Amino acid sequence: MPPQEPSTASAPPPSTPAGAGAPPGGAAASQPAKPAARKGTAARAMSVAPLALAVLAQVGVIGHGGGTGATVASTSTQAAKCGTGIADYQACHDRYPTGCSAAGGYDGYLNSLKNELVDPAGDPQHVFHVPDLVELEKQVPAELTKINHETLKDQMGALGEGEVASLNGYLYYAKKGGAESSNCLLDGADDIDFHIGIGSDAGTGARAQAKSPGLSSAERSQAVIVEMTPHWRAKYEPGWNLAEVQKAVGRQVYVVGQLLADNEHDDAKDDCAYNGTGGPGPHCWRPTIWELHPVTRFLVCAAPSCQESGVGPGWTPLESFDPTKASPVAAPSPVAAPNAPGAASPGAPAGHR
Repeated sequence: MPPQEPSTASAPPPSTPAGAGAPPGGAAASQPAKPAARKGTAARAMSVAPLALAVLAQVGVIGHGGGTGATVASTSTQAAKCGTGIADYQACHDRYPTGCSAAGGYDGYLNSLKNELVDPAGDPQHVFHVPDLVELEKQVPAELTKINHETLKDQMGALGEGEVASLNGYLYYAKKGGAESSNCLLDGADDIDFHIGIGSDAGTGARAQAKSPGLSSAERSQAVIVEMTPHWRAKYEPGWNLAEVQKAVGRQVYVVGQLLADNEHDDAKDDCAYNGTGGPGPHCWRPTIWELHPVTRFLVCAAPSCQESGVGPGWTPLESFDPTKASPVAAPSPVAAPNAPGAASPGAPAGHR
């Protein structure tokens, strides 16, 4: 992901999932599990098998979180060098299960997770707010690097990676993802991920909606990244496009997708929760490496405010959301100005930079 510049009908909103409000480990969402030391070993002992990669199967499949589709056998998670004649996302994912790059030096297992065709009917197994995902990063194994995700898959699975999760917050921004190895370095509008920033503060969301002067880089850096992938969109939600997402900027949103730690960004340059030597850099642009990726459900609140469960009056599927018919967003309470990236923010979990 570059530095921040900064259909078919959707499945109906889920009933409140079992364990709603509880991130991995069973702790209440407002009270994340007590973190271990620097990216310590996962507290939850449940072992989760790696996701089956089903890009070539062209059938509805499930992620760890369940659902109704069939699962096919996993294919290679090796990185690959791009050949010629990759015309679009379909050619990319038919030929390269993990995508490809010029040098073939990316984390193939990470890309295999990103390229999952997760069942859109899967209900969330974990319920998050932005601070919960920041807190969860403290439990990522210290051994994680940019290229060794597969060797730690059991520990990451114990944290919930690969399972379906939800995130409630405010849409701060949505932008093109650019050319990435997971999509064979393609950069066409239909061949790229949408990078979507979800923050926790209604006031910041209101400023994002106003556009002028818009959000500062410090404010944008507080938004968790969720991503809509091209082949998932084409298969399940062809009505999703970047313009539709951008219409919802500033609104309360409810997002469902696969929980994934994007270790490509586990460094001081990108990650404002980085706990390695020296801590995060002054220009970090994301609060955590945890994402929902791919996104499988995206609801927009068309009322002044909506229930955080994603159920009830006001929640509208993205492709049906019309900002001209939506009620004004409820006036937020005044909040203090955000800190610069890399600085501790009020109310953030202990140890967050």
